[in-house]
Amino acid sequence: MATMIEFSRTGDVSSPRSLRLRYLGLAFFWACSMLTFRSAILLTGNADTPEFNTLVVVVSFLANMTTLFSISALVERTPENLAKFSPWLFCGAIIAGIALIHLAGASFEGGGLVAALVAGSALAGVGYGYFWGSWADVLGRMHPSRTVLYAPAAFFLTTVLFLGISLAVSLAAVPPVLLMAPLPVISLLCLTRCRADDACEPEPQAEGRRYLSALTSLVPLIIAALIFSCLFGFMWETAVLSVDSATDAHGFPLVLNLVAALGLLVFVIASRRHINLSWTYQLLIPVSIALFAVVPFFWTVHPVILNAIMSAIYGVFDVIIWYMVAATAYDFAVSGFVVGGLVRAFSILARLIGIGIGYLVMLVPEVASGAIVGVCIAAVYLLVMLLWFLWHSAKHPSFEVPEDDDDAEPAPSLTGPAIVYGCVNLGSKPSANENGTDGTFSAEGAEIASANAEAAMANATTDAAGAEKEPPADDAPDEAVFALIAEDYGLTRREAEVLPYLARGRSAKVIAEALFVSESTIRTHTRRIFEKTCIHSKQELIDLVDKY
Repeated sequence: MATMIEFSRTGDVSSPRSLRLRYLGLAFFWACSMLTFRSAILLTGNADTPEFNTLVVVVSFLANMTTLFSISALVERTPENLAKFSPWLFCGAIIAGIALIHLAGASFEGGGLVAALVAGSALAGVGYGYFWGSWADVLGRMHPSRTVLYAPAAFFLTTVLFLGISLAVSLAAVPPVLLMAPLPVISLLCLTRCRADDACEPEPQAEGRRYLSALTSLVPLIIAALIFSCLFGFMWETAVLSVDSATDAHGFPLVLNLVAALGLLVFVIASRRHINLSWTYQLLIPVSIALFAVVPFFWTVHPVILNAIMSAIYGVFDVIIWYMVAATAYDFAVSGFVVGGLVRAFSILARLIGIGIGYLVMLVPEVASGAIVGVCIAAVYLLVMLLWFLWHSAKHPSFEVPEDDDDAEPAPSLTGPAIVYGCVNLGSKPSANENGTDGTFSAEGAEIASANAEAAMANATTDAAGAEKEPPADDAPDEAVFALIAEDYGLTRREAEVLPYLARGRSAKVIAEALFVSESTIRTHTRRIFEKTCIHSKQELIDLVDKY
């Protein structure tokens, strides 16, 4: 088993420990939900039709989305409300739901069949919504250097479980409920154990504006999620109706999902977790553009293959959503349930829209070909606009920090003056009402984060490669100084971790190795620290620390 540095909820780098397998428990609920949503494995008898499969998906998603919105609203106001919900009740809802879906075809007909499918789908959807938000909350309390490994590993395990159960049902005629029912139970046991860890202590109540800042930072991801989810829903629905079988439409996609999951996991391991998955979804956009450009030419002969490619793309994008939601929750010290729940709910809504468009397109076979061409043109246009938006945002940031930024002045802004908050003249402290609202965390959190960064700094002096291994001077600033700066200038949790390194003149390479992230990520945090403190070089930052 690989060994890695384990971080506490505030980013503490203490001692190497083994990878905790219980954090892969989300894969079991994930696989169970995918088996319910993406295949007809539960449908038997009269219920085994593409139309009823679509009904199950739509009702489950609606219940899932409603649960996420409802619980997120309660948790945002009072984080302690999450502990008031019995997880076993939601686990039981999933088991009862999938059992009812499975028995509906053999036990009911007509209106009774529809009622049973709707009831079962609603129960399962409610349970899945709770589990999705809860696991997002757990992952949001750990350092992103761990999440970047856990998310792809969970996706790989999910695809293995998905494929294994599907083969067992089809080849050995094993009742799917017997194989699926233990999955939410295992996931819940892992979830309970994770919550018992010190790394998963309840977050303090966060201001509403901090949640707004967290969601604002995810705007590009939310836009991408809306587009990808809608296109995936469209491809899934049209493929199922095109071959008139949900089972046949999922054979090859299962295998391709497994290959994509393995490739992503190998990539993360080979990168030694010194990567930031937040930008990787941009690589999926050109592939998606090429896919929808060729869809009109191959749809009539290869709908399953095209659906498989889109399914693999969306599977990788799902991993990116997990990672970015967790990293944002950690960064802004907010509940992962709220941030993840809202992002997921919007994603589900877009997928339902895509399913509806696909159903309408295939409803009239005579015009289906022309309608598919129109949808593909719109998809390519949206993806190109998304790619341009992301490229332009990355190309023209409001504040640029050069790679060798020890004493360099920032490049001039190409989009106007930088928009900052809590920014005052160098050396003067902002008043209490000028900061601590958007993207900030409490003084206690700042002090802990700074102390943890100091602990990581000690490790870096002995473990980080390069010439910069000398220990900090005896007259180095006290952790309380960094905590005070972080609070006064509204630094996020990870920016507070980087601050002590910058104040000691450490390079991006050394900081990246100490915090298990990429150098580009460190430069991004450096840029934001400079923006918020209205300084332009490390020397000015050192002067600021000295004046405190």
